[in-house]
Amino acid sequence: MNTTYQRLKESPVINLVWLLLIVASASIGIVTGVIYVLAATNVQILSWSIGYILTSGTNEAIMGPCLAAFVVSLVVFVLCMCKNVLLRALSK
Repeated sequence: MNTTYQRLKESPVINLVWLLLIVASASIGIVTGVIYVLAATNVQILSWSIGYILTSGTNEAIMGPCLAAFVVSLVVFVLCMCKNVLLRALSK
């Protein structure tokens, strides 16, 4: 078990995938979080730019997908932070 865990932990492919997942989830989470806050506080510039481009309409139409993307990004980020625990559980 210990050697399997060490191989998984030190695998360059797994580490690269983990790094890409961390960076992507953090980036997407930050952007969607900011858009959600702007939509929730009814910032007019959001309606003029993102609202009309993405949904041809209102801030309320943006809030649902932004919240969903933020939650998914948060879950992926937390799972990436628990990499060693997950690898240890898989190697048992």
